Amino acid sequence: MEEKIELCRNAGLPEPSFEMRQGSFVLTLWREWLTDDVLAGLRLNERQRQAVRLVRTTGKVLNSEYQKAFTVSKPTASRDLEELVALGLLTRVGTTGRGTHYILNRQGLRKGSKGSSSGDDAKGS
Repeated sequence: MEEKIELCRNAGLPEPSFEMRQGSFVLTLWREWLTDDVLAGLRLNERQRQAVRLVRTTGKVLNSEYQKAFTVSKPTASRDLEELVALGLLTRVGTTGRGTHYILNRQGLRKGSKGSSSGDDAKGS
């Protein structure tokens, strides 16, 4: 099982989810939904596009890491990251302080976001 999780991490995919449903064990593997086409359909600045790539490879980003990676002020980093959260690209973990970080949203774009028109279902088969 741990090997499968590591394979997902190495491929830049979210870890699979495990749950019990009506007496059955369900394993959900997530496909890459943040394709170049989806990102191109959104009005992201270059920093935000690079931030999504960064989170894909590292698993998370802190506001301070964003500031350092893109040489921006804290307010600019906060604004960029919150826009990515509002679009449904990232999820904020924590509320405030040093422990707060951002991870990829597993579930796809929020309704009303202008992205892929072919559906935003994040689950793989």
